[in-house]
Amino acid sequence: MQPFSIGPGGALFLPDGLECIGSYAFQDDDRITEVFIPASVRVIEDNAFYIGDGSRLRAVHVSADNPAYCDVDGVLFTKDMTTLIKYPSARRRPSYAVPDTVRRIADGAFAHSHYLHHVALPDGLEVLESSVFSFCTQLEELIIPESVEGIPAYAFFCCKNLRRLTLPKKAAYLGYESICNCDRLEEVTLPVGFTQLDYAAVGANRRLKELIIPEGVVEMNNSALIDDTGLRRVVLPQSLEQIWDHAFQRCEHLEEIVIPEKVDYIDDEAFLGCKRLRRIVLKTPHIRDGRFLPDGLRERVEIVLE
Repeated sequence: MQPFSIGPGGALFLPDGLECIGSYAFQDDDRITEVFIPASVRVIEDNAFYIGDGSRLRAVHVSADNPAYCDVDGVLFTKDMTTLIKYPSARRRPSYAVPDTVRRIADGAFAHSHYLHHVALPDGLEVLESSVFSFCTQLEELIIPESVEGIPAYAFFCCKNLRRLTLPKKAAYLGYESICNCDRLEEVTLPVGFTQLDYAAVGANRRLKELIIPEGVVEMNNSALIDDTGLRRVVLPQSLEQIWDHAFQRCEHLEEIVIPEKVDYIDDEAFLGCKRLRRIVLKTPHIRDGRFLPDGLRERVEIVLE
């Protein structure tokens, strides 16, 4: 619920004496075009300025006397410029360069920024928080610096126009639905360093044709590659041990797959909807037949034992 009145033109002047702006304080209020933050504010919680898909927010302004926060041309930062908190999602500019001082980009900072085509990230960046670029529907290319520690949940969710995504060579985690619903993404190289391919982590990318799962991954979790309908080739790592339900569901162009020797469990719904699957090579001594396949596939998939 919006606790403050909004002036002509959508300007919101927060009152002097206010100390905290809570999470989702202005959610769904598409009247707001500018926010003015007084010197008294000491705490801005995650997603405080998340409004949603209909956001008209063009700028966040901070009093020069505020000791905790500042803005640069309407983009909100911590005072020391190490955290970018909010890029106004209705800002009508095609590109943005994150300042070199920034080490962390906050939860949802660029979410729903429909006008952005390019974002340049600094080499010293360390942390990306959840949903950081979600629903950036015009974003075309993104290079994540090697210094970033991991890829969070929903990081690039519904980046419909994303054609090129360069990830760091190593990452401690790859979050659920992090590379998901990127309709124009045709290839991506996953980092090494994480052990589980989470729920829809690389899901519903309809033009993705090939994917190499990196060594170190032990589990392909529920729906890990669900709805990658254009996927033709998947290379599984030697470290893999378990393939859970719906992991490859509706990977409609997948024709053949090799199951490595450490795999000791394949869920009987792992390959649901893989209607072109014709050949599975089992290198694992733990599974020696196709009983894990769903009805309909079991009768027509060739099982090769190696």
